[in-house]
Amino acid sequence: MDMKLSAPKYQELLRFIIAMAILVLINIIGNQYYYRFDLTKEKRYSLSAATKELLNNLDDVVYVKIYLEGDFPAGFKRLQRATRDMLEEFKSYARGNIVYEFINPSKGTAAEKEALYKELINKGLLPTNLRVKGDEQLSERIIFPGALFYYRNKELPVHLLENQIGFSPQEVLNHSIELLEYKFANSIKKLIQRIPPTVLFSRGQGELAGAQIADIMQTLRNLQYECDTINLRASLLPLRTKVLVVAKPLQAFREQEKFKIDQFIMNGGSVLWLIDPVIAEMDSLRGRSVFLAQQRNLNLDDQFFRYGFRVNTDLLMDLQCNRIPLITGSLGNVPQTELFPWYYFPLVTPRNEHAIVRNLDAIDLHFASTIDTVGKSFATHPLRKIALLHSSPYSKALLAPVRIHFSMLREPPDPSAFMQKNLMLALLVEGKFESVFKNRLHPDFQAVLDSLKRPFRDEGVFSRMIIVGDGDVIRNAVSSSGGTYPLGYYPFTEQTFANKEFILNCIEYLADDNRLIETRNKEIRLRLLDTTRIRNEKLQWQLLNTLLPLLVVMVFGLFYNWMRKRKYAS
Repeated sequence: MDMKLSAPKYQELLRFIIAMAILVLINIIGNQYYYRFDLTKEKRYSLSAATKELLNNLDDVVYVKIYLEGDFPAGFKRLQRATRDMLEEFKSYARGNIVYEFINPSKGTAAEKEALYKELINKGLLPTNLRVKGDEQLSERIIFPGALFYYRNKELPVHLLENQIGFSPQEVLNHSIELLEYKFANSIKKLIQRIPPTVLFSRGQGELAGAQIADIMQTLRNLQYECDTINLRASLLPLRTKVLVVAKPLQAFREQEKFKIDQFIMNGGSVLWLIDPVIAEMDSLRGRSVFLAQQRNLNLDDQFFRYGFRVNTDLLMDLQCNRIPLITGSLGNVPQTELFPWYYFPLVTPRNEHAIVRNLDAIDLHFASTIDTVGKSFATHPLRKIALLHSSPYSKALLAPVRIHFSMLREPPDPSAFMQKNLMLALLVEGKFESVFKNRLHPDFQAVLDSLKRPFRDEGVFSRMIIVGDGDVIRNAVSSSGGTYPLGYYPFTEQTFANKEFILNCIEYLADDNRLIETRNKEIRLRLLDTTRIRNEKLQWQLLNTLLPLLVVMVFGLFYNWMRKRKYAS
């Protein structure tokens, strides 16, 4: 038997070997050098520079368990695909230090499922019941749209699905997908940080404390923050403090406390001011029909002015507002209550695209005051100022003293009386601030600094502060038995507003040196299909997608046979 190959067969074998060698070479190069072309308009598959740097610096494996596997509506399939794509993108930059696994929490026996459900709830993941409207039916399921991130001996829960009132299920899912990169990167950053950022709540001037701020403090601790309180009358702010929260002070600050805060800012510290410049509480109306809300002297006006803003001594009234219960009568011995719109409790829906407030739900404010920007120091000390929250187009501000009474609820409001719009209620200021004690430093203050070997700074390094004209924005409701509700939960309507997300975003922004929070600005446009046209043209598109590929294959086969016959006809 002749084992020698003919010349044509030898050439075919050689071409096959060369093609295989090229394929192997391409695979080797592809494994060494990764690159992905993101052809989407909004660059939905591209990571930010801060996220890439974070992943490149990982020195150990981050293990991720995603509990989004199983049989659920198409909308969640989209969230599942987006989560998988995002983790793949993370994996490609983490040099093998990202390992993930999708888990179906509803798999197994009833006892196994119940045990896993309890375990997930204890770890901080909550089940969600969300309706997703499909083509012909409305789907409703209970799932665990969350993930657990593990790094060495630490773990952190991450909720994949946003909770937003007033948005369609498609919009909620879209917003959830937009935030995936921020949530994942932020969780990894918190797990790998060796020194947790310190957030201190000031005390000594009647600020909110104890059960009133229990939920936000516990949430910060769960997010790997070192969270505590500090009495400014007795202590200096430690240099390692990242953020100082001044939550609704009731008493005037002394110059000593102002000096401590001032030098904290001059050394790069950030402050979240939650200020009520007017004395107005619902308790003041208990048992009487009229209450006179008056100015509150906090002795902070000169300091705020030097930092470039002013909190006005007024009260906002807004037609877009929350409701309060009032007794309207009695049935037998049982009092009858109804909910009435209370214009002093504005519901503020953020319209700004800044990372702190983008896509946030409405925020519940109580007796809020407006804020103005001021200052002549812009020419020499430019500051960046961004308004974060505004009132609705139907609002007005009343200068204190203000008579507050329930009689206004007897008649429907006149919209023409609410002609002030977009009044500023929260402001971000960042840059190099000028000390309020410049050229007027008291010798006693200088002596304290000398004893601590700290220099006096009349001009600061870069720092940030956020001012909100309402101190109650951070206060959680407390039940009659002393239990605390989640921040933002309004017991009378059983609605949860975005107060907690807003406060957390403020603190994240003030404490974030890596600018990871900027990834909250990622936008994925919702391109919805025309469901009416889909329903009408369903058969046409099904036939097209089924028959067209077969037709193409048949045409190619006929053309190939015709070419072979023509080539070998001679």
